[in-house]
Amino acid sequence: MKLLQEKENGFFSKYKRNGNGGAPYIETTQSALNSVQRQIETGLKVAEAKDDPSTFTIAQGMRGDVGSLKAIQEGLSFGQATVNMANAGALQISEVIIDLNKKVTQAFNDGLDVTILQEEADALVAQITSIVNTTIFNGVNLIDGSGTDLEVLSALGGVTQTVSAQDATAATLGLSNFDLSGQAATLTLDNTFSVTEDDTITLTLASGDVHIFEITEDGGPLTSSVDEANGIYVHAVTVDTATQSNNQMVGIIANVMRQEGFAVTIEEDGVIEIAHGETVAAATTLTGATAAAIAGNPIAVLDNAETLVGQIMTTLGTAANRLDTQSEFTQLLVDKLEEGLGILVDANLAEASAELQALQTKEQLGIQSLSIANARPQSILSLFQ
Repeated sequence: MKLLQEKENGFFSKYKRNGNGGAPYIETTQSALNSVQRQIETGLKVAEAKDDPSTFTIAQGMRGDVGSLKAIQEGLSFGQATVNMANAGALQISEVIIDLNKKVTQAFNDGLDVTILQEEADALVAQITSIVNTTIFNGVNLIDGSGTDLEVLSALGGVTQTVSAQDATAATLGLSNFDLSGQAATLTLDNTFSVTEDDTITLTLASGDVHIFEITEDGGPLTSSVDEANGIYVHAVTVDTATQSNNQMVGIIANVMRQEGFAVTIEEDGVIEIAHGETVAAATTLTGATAAAIAGNPIAVLDNAETLVGQIMTTLGTAANRLDTQSEFTQLLVDKLEEGLGILVDANLAEASAELQALQTKEQLGIQSLSIANARPQSILSLFQ
């Protein structure tokens, strides 16, 4: 009996040593199996720093860039919506001006009641004001003349695109107090005409507003007094008498007036006609220029208003195109970064699934082998009984 016990102990001691030699094999398989299962569950081959420290660090930086670009994309979408809203408002104002043109044309026909047509024109001008005041997206109005530009974040590092604020108000378009029968002003230039520093052209509207256009060559402060609270506005007309001809300087004066809503027509005989939505009177300190009054030209006023609205739509349309292009480029950057990130950290699920099946089979075989090995000592021990 003692001999049998010694043989038994000696055998199991030997088997135990051999059995422990098989445990690391199973543990290694189980570790690999857990790794593959984690890849399948997360879809990532590098899910945390311990999987691959350098790759994980690079991937985190790329994830930060992707997050920032997506935030930029949201900002661009906001900018696009704001500009599109402003464009829609400007387009609607253009349609209203077309309707005003119809009323002006009808006023030229005998037999039509101009008073009724004037009431309809007043309603259309009020509609322009309503459009301007309601063309708002998320509190931003780009056509109300507030002068606040829209800064749209467009790239990493705080790079922005500026969308210039526009002024489509009835006053700036020259349509405030629009009068179908209003008078216009003229300036007649003779052979002594000349332009000098601080000369002025003063245009007074029937409503009481006064617009002073002052000549400046040095770019210094203007001498005319501004009092916008009482309707007195001063506009700089920058010229260079040393290099520019009289015709060129007259063209510059006309362009500045047009930007302020005045319709300016320059005739070949040296007469400059200045019209507005309401009656306008002129006075000037220019040498060789005489001011007078004539019947108004509402069609010219509307043509100038349409030109100004067209410039607004062009500016806003250009800004919209820039934002659309930047948005597409930003989306492309996001796609490429996510593609690169996927190459770095994403698991190949087809390979992982195949490897999972292989490891599961390997694990089962290992367990079966160990089970067989465990059963063999019992069979041999039975020989000694």
